[in-house]
Amino acid sequence: MTAVVIVITGVVLLAAAAFVVSYAGIGQIASSAGVSPSLAGLYPLIIDAVLVVACAAALALRGGGWWMQGYVWLSVIVLLAVVAVAGAVHAAGISLPHRPTAAAVAALPWVVFLLGFGLGLSMLRHLRSVRAANPPGAPGTVSWWPWTADPDADAAPLPAQPEPASSKAE
Repeated sequence: MTAVVIVITGVVLLAAAAFVVSYAGIGQIASSAGVSPSLAGLYPLIIDAVLVVACAAALALRGGGWWMQGYVWLSVIVLLAVVAVAGAVHAAGISLPHRPTAAAVAALPWVVFLLGFGLGLSMLRHLRSVRAANPPGAPGTVSWWPWTADPDADAAPLPAQPEPASSKAE
């Protein structure tokens, strides 16, 4: 259990550091698109918030259908790519064309809202199917969260392996 706590702590610290480091780049791109400085500071927070939602959904939907898991992982990858490209553009000092950048920046809050809403609906759909498969009070009922502490707890035990044949000849 200690290793899990160390890994979780490390991932949280890496995420926090990445959020801090990427803040200036995303905010600068929003500012260069004509967003007021007070609102430009919200853009990194919006992207980081939906990234946290997508990562939580990836954990919650581990037992979901392949299309749910694909949707979640595609969302995580696309969000990380957007943040990485924004950071690279900022670090390289690349000047983006104003009109397309302004259009993309104007649409971004609604796009990430729709993404976050879709991820939330996927989580609720999965939770409903888990609850339907395991009604309250039934043996082996899972808690309200769509996973148990031990993902292998419900797995059937492996069959016993046959004893190796002795090499003695009779």
